[in-house]
Amino acid sequence: MRIPYEDLVAHISRRHGVPAEQIDRRVRSRRARTGGLLSPGLAARTVSASLALGELEAKLGRHLAAKARHVSGLHEDDALQAARAEAARGRSCTLGYWARPGEQAPSIAARYARAIELVADAGLPASVSIKVDLLGFDRALLAPVLRAARARDVRVHFDAQGFETIARTHELVEEAWHLGTDVSATLPARLLRSGADAERFIRLGIPVRVVKGQGGDPEHPKLDPRQACLELVERLAGRAAFVGIATHDRRVAAPALARLAAAGTPCGLEQMRSLPRLDFVADDLELPTRVYIAYGHAGLPYAIGECLRRPAIVGWILRDLLLRHRPLSTARHSNQP
Repeated sequence: MRIPYEDLVAHISRRHGVPAEQIDRRVRSRRARTGGLLSPGLAARTVSASLALGELEAKLGRHLAAKARHVSGLHEDDALQAARAEAARGRSCTLGYWARPGEQAPSIAARYARAIELVADAGLPASVSIKVDLLGFDRALLAPVLRAARARDVRVHFDAQGFETIARTHELVEEAWHLGTDVSATLPARLLRSGADAERFIRLGIPVRVVKGQGGDPEHPKLDPRQACLELVERLAGRAAFVGIATHDRRVAAPALARLAAAGTPCGLEQMRSLPRLDFVADDLELPTRVYIAYGHAGLPYAIGECLRRPAIVGWILRDLLLRHRPLSTARHSNQP
């Protein structure tokens, strides 16, 4: 018995927790790319399969990362110790709490507020990264986090790299900014909408972090991540309040920082503490480096798609699993991909 298209979309929405309108948009995009060869029902099933693969990737990531060291320990004290060590080397930090699978939103919000208090009490040059999708975009849960940030003069970075979460996250970024909170936002270059979002943040004077993005744009899946990053940087150069370049890809970091510096744009490099770091790229340009320090439940920072584009990442994963290697060389002559 054939299931009506609307019922199929509703079923996929419930199964994967993705709004029905986003599924329908992906279906229409896939049908357009195939010249209408796929029926609505078949296209919807391919979307469901893609979502299932993404969930499998996340589960695999949690399994692998349980044996890797991409967090600075499970506890806040571990994160603070790592932040102090980076501060001693002249690096600022961003603390990011990684939630446990199934952890409830009120618990996550309390962790975010606690991180703000810890950073302020320690007098560290650090911000706190939050994911408002994990709070269900609940303004009541977000409010005490923002109040703590304003009271303690700590920046809150709103992280979002996926197509499904970016719009609502940026809406809350702007609301927090209007409340007087020191905020910054992520711009995933692989999403075509990031150009318009960049204009929005330029106008408001909100600092941004440019990343490739964990997932592609469903309506523009063939965007080249490196090229998209550099094009987004070109749009921001000479106009943005501050631009952080968050990548471990030297072929993006070096030209992006050079372009921003040449335009007189306040900028810096942002690195995850446990991955091969490119601090020397920023040092050569006399630019700051900010280090992301994760704590809590381990997750996998390598997307499968990125592994396919940059095979060296597979080596990083194997190294982590076999050698349990910890923070990596920032030497000028390290063989970074």
